[in-house]
Amino acid sequence: MSEFNDKKLEKQLESLPKHKMTDEQIESMHAELMKTAEQYDQKDKRRIFMRRIAVGVTTAAAVFLIAFIGISFMGDDDHADEPMTTQETDDFDGEASTFEDGEEEGSMGDEESREESEEAEAQETKQDSETIVIEQSENIIEHLANEDYASVAEYVHEEQGLLFSPYVNVNEDDLIFTAEEVANFETDETVYVWGTEDGSGYDIELTPMEYHEEYVYQHDYTNPDERLVDEFEDRSMMENNIQEYFPEAHVVEYHVEGSDEYEGMDYGSINLVYEENDAGEWKLVAIVNEEWVI
Repeated sequence: MSEFNDKKLEKQLESLPKHKMTDEQIESMHAELMKTAEQYDQKDKRRIFMRRIAVGVTTAAAVFLIAFIGISFMGDDDHADEPMTTQETDDFDGEASTFEDGEEEGSMGDEESREESEEAEAQETKQDSETIVIEQSENIIEHLANEDYASVAEYVHEEQGLLFSPYVNVNEDDLIFTAEEVANFETDETVYVWGTEDGSGYDIELTPMEYHEEYVYQHDYTNPDERLVDEFEDRSMMENNIQEYFPEAHVVEYHVEGSDEYEGMDYGSINLVYEENDAGEWKLVAIVNEEWVI
């Protein structure tokens, strides 16, 4: 019992009416009362103590639970920060390598497909352009057979004009005419120097129509023995440099073989040379002839 309660009880006892009792009786009664009060006080203390224990246990359980949850989260974080094992690293590297290999193979496949597509497109474009120049050549040969240079002029390249060479060895001295000048060949009486005659070394001095008869159309090319597109045959001792002189051109050759009477030496060829203009059209840039030379 607390000191405060003891004093309070003693004060209350002293205030009780006094009866005539012996000192021994008073002392005995006092002892019994104090004992009873002590028992009640012990019960209060035990109740308070049990309440404190319950609160303490609950608090401890809550603290333990919070600590357990915290440790679990910390364990996950620690595991996340841990470096991968060798096996895990190898697996990851393997997956990354497989992805990179697949990506590289895909890129290479795309590049190959693109190259194949470009090659196919280039081949198709070449075939289309060859078809165009062959059709144009058939028309031009007909116009030359009819000496119709006004029609031939429609095929002449607008900027480069039309070069005439009596032999397959083209050079810078060969004459070049504009489309308008070509259209007037039939009435042009001007004598031009078309080059140097093979063998004699004399100048080839002729009007346009005279040159046409002696060099351009001395055979019937409407019925050739051979027609070649972008192929070059060594038919004489003179070097054929058409391909080198016109590297971006299409060349259509009409060839007539020589006769047995002259042991084949009276053969002749006409080469129609085309280059592309800014509009993507294949235009005539040269008429190059070939015949037997010494």
